[in-house]
Parts: sequence; structure tokens; C-alpha cells
Amino acid sequence: MKLIRYTLTADGKVPNEIINGGFFAKSNDNQSPQDYDLIGYSVSWTGLEEYTDKTTFENYIKSFNSDATNPYTGETSIVQDLIDNIWSNKGD
Repeated sequence: MKLIRYTLTADGKVPNEIINGGFFAKSNDNQSPQDYDLIGYSVSWTGLEEYTDKTTFENYIKSFNSDATNPYTGETSIVQDLIDNIWSNKGD
């Protein structure tokens, strides 16, 4: 599977090529509903960008995400753990 960055379609739907997605939403300069870039998995589509090495993927995610504490549960979300999990699930 490929790990890619994509946006929603012009009518606000997840592209058919996405198997599982919606991870790490990042605002972009597009009009709604395409105003966020998302991370997801695809079998053949490369979307806006395909991540073929983990370092490039990590650098992209860490450029706009940091560890955070859930105010309701008090649990800390470790961004590196999320990155590792998403990377490992692409199944190379």
C-alpha cells in the first residue's frame, strides 16, 4: 500500500482511491471542502504526494504537529507513536 497526502473531492467526499484515511489534517489554501490535506492509504494512487521513506513522512507531520494532552482523559498523544503506527500499517 502507498502512504499518500490527498484532499477531498470537489463535492467533499473521500476519493475512491483511498482505502483508509483522514489522518493528520493540515489546513491548505484551497476552498472548502478541499481546504485540508489529509494522510491516507491507497493501492495505486499517489495523490498530492506519496511518502516512500519514513523520514520524509516524519518531517512533514512534525512540521505542524506536536505531542498533546487530551483535556478530557489526561492522556498524552505522542506524535512519534502515531507516525510509527501509520507508517507500519502501510504494509511494505
